[in-house]
Amino acid sequence: MKRTLKTLLAVFMTAAMVFTFTACGGGDSGDSSTIVIKNAAVHTVDENNTEAEAVVVKDGLIEYVGDNDGAAEYEGDARVIDMEGASVLPSMIDGHMHPAESAMSYYFEISLQEGASLKAYKKIIKDFVAEHPDNEVYTGSGFMRSLFDTVGPRKETLDKIVPDKPVILTSADGHSVWVNSKALEMAGITKDTENPDGGIIQRDPDTGEPSGLLQESAANLVSDLKPEYTTEEYKEAITWLQGWLNERGVTTVYDGMIPLDNENYYMAYQEMAEAGELTIRVRGAWHLAPEMGDKDELLKLVDKGMELSEGFTTDYFQVIGFKFFADQVLEEETAYMSQPYTSDSSWYGMKTWDEDVMEALFTKIDKAGYQIHVHQIGDAAATYALDVMEKVRETNGNKDTRHTFVHVQFVNDEDIARMADLNVSAMIAPYWAVMDDYYWDLYVPSVGQEMADSMYPENSLVEAGVNVGVHSDFFVTEPDWGWLLYSAVTRTLPQKIFDIWYEGMDLTRTTDTDVEQEYLIGPLKPYDERMELADIVKAATYGGAYSMNIEDETGTIEVGKKAELVLMDMNIFDSDIEDVANVTPVGTIFDGKLVYEKEK
Repeated sequence: MKRTLKTLLAVFMTAAMVFTFTACGGGDSGDSSTIVIKNAAVHTVDENNTEAEAVVVKDGLIEYVGDNDGAAEYEGDARVIDMEGASVLPSMIDGHMHPAESAMSYYFEISLQEGASLKAYKKIIKDFVAEHPDNEVYTGSGFMRSLFDTVGPRKETLDKIVPDKPVILTSADGHSVWVNSKALEMAGITKDTENPDGGIIQRDPDTGEPSGLLQESAANLVSDLKPEYTTEEYKEAITWLQGWLNERGVTTVYDGMIPLDNENYYMAYQEMAEAGELTIRVRGAWHLAPEMGDKDELLKLVDKGMELSEGFTTDYFQVIGFKFFADQVLEEETAYMSQPYTSDSSWYGMKTWDEDVMEALFTKIDKAGYQIHVHQIGDAAATYALDVMEKVRETNGNKDTRHTFVHVQFVNDEDIARMADLNVSAMIAPYWAVMDDYYWDLYVPSVGQEMADSMYPENSLVEAGVNVGVHSDFFVTEPDWGWLLYSAVTRTLPQKIFDIWYEGMDLTRTTDTDVEQEYLIGPLKPYDERMELADIVKAATYGGAYSMNIEDETGTIEVGKKAELVLMDMNIFDSDIEDVANVTPVGTIFDGKLVYEKEK
């Protein structure tokens, strides 16, 4: 998994902020319950990929889809928006992210996303500490593992900045934390501390002392040191975040890791949903992990999650599934692979679950009609998770529970076919399906170039009939329509992202195929995994809706469905793909209301 942009989000000052919408050349505001959008390139994403030139929104629903003449009958006192030929699409449905967690990280904590070097990280941390001298603990996120060796960033770097308070910083991939000596001391982590199950305490190769990097479950050793946020603080950060997501054309998200033991976290969503304060729709999954208990204890947690879910009855917030890690990540060499890592011929990564325990949990969850939401990176992880799902199908029959694999970095052809047969959706991140410094510095050295060149078989999933959706894994990556479309179609990093990530570095971007020279930033093989533009648009809209079982309500532009649209600044189907990389939403409609309007 990758990292975010280094640019910080602009602070969204208030949910009540009003934008003057003139970018599409509309008329007066008119009746707020009716919006007429005309002279548009409307891509409906319906069963036939119907194209239209006008859409009418009335009382929260899509009233009309067709030509300008038909839409003119609705104008009257309606708000009229002239798109001047630009695209109108269903708004983005992000099938896996961490919205509340990321909101807290960006809003209240140290954000290293702005940095691209150790020097930059140190400045960001120093500035934050100077601005918040009274904090008892400093937390944050966003450092890139590719900047460090296997042992990772060192505690001594943080000790020089903050010697007397704990510092806990999560990596951009979310699978390790960088801590200072005070955090290690307060957590009781010493040279003699053994690695926990499913985790690694990285150690200084000379002294054997903890180096300052805690990987996977070892990060839990310092979790009790982190601050606890109130429900009101979560709500404040979510209010800020949803405005930014609306600005990016996102209106539905899947929270992929809702903690059962953090009432403030999930009640922030619930209270905002009940009060009508959400301008995003949230679906999500309760997080389960082997370290939470034995099989019986975990089954009781499933009961607890189901009981809580029954209380979330609004359309705006529902927890519909349970999240499992089948393995971890390639960056930390903890993805579960079918071939050994090049660093150790006996190391295949982490197989997170015992199949018998997984089967008991999966069977109970599936039988009750809840979704199984699986983090899957390595091909061996896909195989054993699908083995268990096949057993569940034999026991329960087909419950149409729309189970999902998230990330799908490596998966073989046979398992792709099994995903289609079992109706397992694939949430993909084309943002990551590119040849970049992670490819050269982490992936090729870990698994070899042949295996690295089999990553992210996105078009194969489409052609096999798997339901494909998209995800950003935010905060891992910030959702972006242009970046998503461009990298899906080209398997190349867009110029705008290259310019941000590699500013001042001796790297070259290329769109040429058959890149062999190391450290060229170019298209990822295999090239036949490039997606068609229509397919990635469908994945970003209908695919996510289908995976959440809300495709009858949203995900396409059809009469009677919820009016959830994104208005673009160009016709994406009539523009060069290099221009599409920079496409920008100029308006977003959620529940029939303009929740974002770009100033001209």
